[in-house]
Amino acid sequence: MTPLLFISIVAVVLTMLVYWVLNTLEADEKRITRPIRFDFEAAPELALNTAAEFYLARNTIKIQRNDDEYGLVYWNLSRAKWEEICSDCGVSPDMRHIVLRVNEAGEQLQFSDMWVKTIAGQCRFRLQPQKAYYATLGIKRRNRFIPILTSSTIMRQS
Repeated sequence: MTPLLFISIVAVVLTMLVYWVLNTLEADEKRITRPIRFDFEAAPELALNTAAEFYLARNTIKIQRNDDEYGLVYWNLSRAKWEEICSDCGVSPDMRHIVLRVNEAGEQLQFSDMWVKTIAGQCRFRLQPQKAYYATLGIKRRNRFIPILTSSTIMRQS
């Protein structure tokens, strides 16, 4: 009777091990997402302007090429304008709704949204060859995007 009990326990343990391995493999396949079109660095220490400091006026957004491969977006939205736009749109003035939308214009217009959660800041992103870029700071709530500030356009050559 003891060998039969031992064989049964080993069979159950091996079956559970196989089940666990197969479920783990399926979970890994589900985690695969589409390739990200932009490489963002939103931390302030990673996106510092190495050139001389410059003044960015209130309620403005600026986009510029940093190197050949990277673009930088700077924005400065006043709290008064932020609260005014929120009240006009019927949205609570919560910083969780602030989104930076980087638009890429090539053969098709594509965009990528980043939750920046601040009314003044900067962001660095990778430029693709022969594509034009512009940035829009706005409010995103549910599936609705309300633009507040829009930058000029830059393009990566080559």
